Amino acid sequence: MSQIETKPDVLEREPEEWETPGAGWGQEQAPAQQQAPAQQAEEELPFSFEEAPRPKADLSQARLLATEPRPAGFGEVLVTDAWARPAPKEPKAPEKQPDIWQGQAPAEIPDRQKQWETRQELRELGLLRERPMTSLDARFETYWKQVEDATGAAPIAIIDPYTHLAAEFGDVDLETLREHRLASREYGRDGDALLALGRAYWAIGRHKGARGVLATAAKTEPLHPAIWYNLGVVQLLSRANKSAREALEQAVDQAPGDFRSELALALACYHQRDYAAAEEQFRRLAGSSGLRATARSMLACSRRMQGNWDDARVELGFLKDAKPGDWGAMSQQCLDCVERGEQKLIGPLRARRRGGQMWRALAASMAGGVWIAYGLTQDLFKHQAQWAAIPLFVLALLVIRSLRRISGRELPGEFGNAEQGLICWQATSWMRPRQSEF
Repeated sequence: MSQIETKPDVLEREPEEWETPGAGWGQEQAPAQQQAPAQQAEEELPFSFEEAPRPKADLSQARLLATEPRPAGFGEVLVTDAWARPAPKEPKAPEKQPDIWQGQAPAEIPDRQKQWETRQELRELGLLRERPMTSLDARFETYWKQVEDATGAAPIAIIDPYTHLAAEFGDVDLETLREHRLASREYGRDGDALLALGRAYWAIGRHKGARGVLATAAKTEPLHPAIWYNLGVVQLLSRANKSAREALEQAVDQAPGDFRSELALALACYHQRDYAAAEEQFRRLAGSSGLRATARSMLACSRRMQGNWDDARVELGFLKDAKPGDWGAMSQQCLDCVERGEQKLIGPLRARRRGGQMWRALAASMAGGVWIAYGLTQDLFKHQAQWAAIPLFVLALLVIRSLRRISGRELPGEFGNAEQGLICWQATSWMRPRQSEF
């Protein structure tokens, strides 16, 4: 019998003898060194833990620059966001026009208020992704210079007044901080040295020290309008509104006609909810370009807060043609806010919402009564009082929340905030800032 030749098992072969799936029958196999040159190249590259540099945001296309206080630990920190326009929607296929003569109903016009309610619900649930182009915060000493550079790099953006106030500290020279500190200890020190020291303290985050130094400078030279102005600005950005208004009134009295001081004073009046005084101040500053356009938007908001709906609409009609910036979209958003406020306070929307909240409060009260009766019959409040009181606490919160809405008082989320990149800095960011988790 002839011996049958057997091939060695595939698993017993050397790695160089394995056939590759891409090789044809009878073709010569390539050496292992020629098969994976890319793999060797990757192994030879050194490994690095450094993060790849992120692309710098193109602020020339920014839609809005807005500054607001945000919770940071047990305090707050200023944050400046640069917002872009929302991504363009995908074009839809052209719909066939309805034939009225054949009984087809015309297409419905989209309800802007319903669209706002939908977006607001998604916002509150955290399902609406809205992220700024870039975000700067005052925890770093370079923040003030970065804000100043951002205002110059965004020629077509709407810039809120708080960003302009923060950008004014971009010229602070921190290298001379030690010299100013030594000069402040000398006898007979002048107000300019204290002013420079207070601005430097504010730039490095020593806010309490900055307010103290500037207050001392105001006592040293009470007729120095720049000292009063800077004192008022740091108090305004610290949300010490009453002290800010008093300091800024001194600055305006000593330098009448100064646009910066009058704008900051108008903001301080608005923060105190003295909308009549704020309206008087903003009326003198309102215009159709730059900061004067932001003053007109604040003027319209002041009238809206007083219930002067028609006067607010008139100002917003002038605002839609302001340049530079997408003021047309901003004025439309504010018009929707005016309409929403009027309907809630004097229109059918008020009655509908109050009726719904009354039913909710009644249902929560009845549920609480049922739970109390059940707990008394089962002796839950005697044996398990700590657990039995939890549902009552939750129901009490629901009743309190419903009573707040029955009163007709407008809630923070009901102002502005329609489209991405057009946050409501007039009535939301500073008037109702975010609360700290603590």
